[in-house]
Amino acid sequence: MDPVAQPGEIIDGRYQVVRLIGRGSMADVFEALDSETKKGVALKILRGQVARNREAVERLRREAHVQSLIDHRNVAAVYGGSTTANNEPYLVVELLQGQSLRRVVRTKGAVDASFAASYIWQACQGLSAAHTVGVLHRDLKPANLMLEPSPGPVERVVLIDFGFAAQEGDARLTQAGHVVGSLAYLAPERLDGDPGSPGSDLYALGVILYELLAGRRPFVAEDEIQLINMQIDEMPLPPSQVAPERNIPPALEAVVMRCLSKSPQSRAPHAAAMAKEIEAAMTGF
Repeated sequence: MDPVAQPGEIIDGRYQVVRLIGRGSMADVFEALDSETKKGVALKILRGQVARNREAVERLRREAHVQSLIDHRNVAAVYGGSTTANNEPYLVVELLQGQSLRRVVRTKGAVDASFAASYIWQACQGLSAAHTVGVLHRDLKPANLMLEPSPGPVERVVLIDFGFAAQEGDARLTQAGHVVGSLAYLAPERLDGDPGSPGSDLYALGVILYELLAGRRPFVAEDEIQLINMQIDEMPLPPSQVAPERNIPPALEAVVMRCLSKSPQSRAPHAAAMAKEIEAAMTGF
């Protein structure tokens, strides 16, 4: 299927499409120039039949709403949105120039513990800002953590894609029997049908940190049913046993294993506390 817009095209009389920068299952993402601010932005435009899918449109609307509540350097900014002349809903979001953590994991496998700690520490900062305004991300995974070029030695981490996010206490978080999010990163309580809590997001960060340190996820299964059962009933091997050659700091490993606790109450009480635990774990390393 061809992209929904072409270079040079003007969207809403304001955004000039520069190039296609990404294609997802539901939307095309373009770099564009905002003629009013003279700055580059990204346009996320729902594609084809998806643009007429009620659930997809609601997901885009939710993404715009919840991200607009958060103002933090570790969360992608949303500037607005509307519909194209062809009635395709779109968002105007911060233009990110880096790569996803997913690409790093696929290319490098495990990364140095100091980089892994910094990436997740930054993710905790953005997540703390979201939780402070009552927003749960609910789909944290390497693909939704962007690494942006930074003057310092470590890239800036930016949380993206709040399409499955919701505000705490929202009774409409899930439909009966329907769990949203990416299976490998879902907390046990989510798999049991709980709509989620801040602790569920921390579990996902724990899975990502484990993956960065060990070069693979905590649970390796033959099928989805086995994976679900393992996540609900089993504790994974500590990452140092999976990758003994990686020189994983024991204190950082303890942070990971606490995140992967089956009970949300056994994890850090909030994202800021998890960030403090990471700081303490890496002191002197």
